[in-house]
Amino acid sequence: MAELQRLERWLQAVIVHPGSAGDAVRARSATCHLNVSEAHRALLPSKTMKPLERLAVYQGMYPLRMHDALAADYPGLAVFLGHAHFLDFVLAYVRVFPSRSYTFARLGDHVPEFLRKTRRFSPAPFLRDLARLERAINEVFEIDEDGAENSPSPPRHVAADWASRLFAVTPTLRLLAFRHAAGSALDALKAGKRPKTRPRATWAALHRRRYAVYRLDLTREEFHLLGALAKGQPLGAALRAAARACRKPLSPRAVTRAFRIFTAEGLLREG
Repeated sequence: MAELQRLERWLQAVIVHPGSAGDAVRARSATCHLNVSEAHRALLPSKTMKPLERLAVYQGMYPLRMHDALAADYPGLAVFLGHAHFLDFVLAYVRVFPSRSYTFARLGDHVPEFLRKTRRFSPAPFLRDLARLERAINEVFEIDEDGAENSPSPPRHVAADWASRLFAVTPTLRLLAFRHAAGSALDALKAGKRPKTRPRATWAALHRRRYAVYRLDLTREEFHLLGALAKGQPLGAALRAAARACRKPLSPRAVTRAFRIFTAEGLLREG
């Protein structure tokens, strides 16, 4: 059993090595399990392939599997970069953030961070915003919380003590601010169109309902008001916080519109 475990660890080290099969067999990550002479004895040829050629089949498939896993989590990013450039992106990414799990489910967790640190892929700020949106969509979809799928009770009519009124938000709510129009860019990419990449500040709310993730594009005022309510601030304080963030008071019309949207989308619950 010990010999089998040593062989399995060696095989994993070789398959995930970014170089050739020959380099992988000689790499320190592999030789700490089997030295080169032991590796050559463990590998057998087939009728048509040499030992290293057989090994290279599995090693060559590994980047493609990572490509498919990241493309599933970041379809917009994959379409924007195109197949060849996205494969370059995957290889560059996994050199910095290699897979540490038996599953690829968490492989893409650090894509926004990677795009923040590298300028190899352009336009980098736009790509990072696009990746942040797609990462957040995945996170919202994966939320496992009791009651997350229950329809919230809509807020009752705001009484005279409106300033002290507290609201709760749906537990799947995520608020995001972007330097670029990430939401409309993702929509364009899904429709087969080329998105605009020039900076334009946008705001969005993500939430899950009936096991589907929805994006709600917000104004700056709606973003800050909903953010303050989500932090547990009473309505009066939330309105003042939004006014400070926007450097102007919210008009009654804007507040009415915001609450109509929040209620219709099921974002607010009774506090």
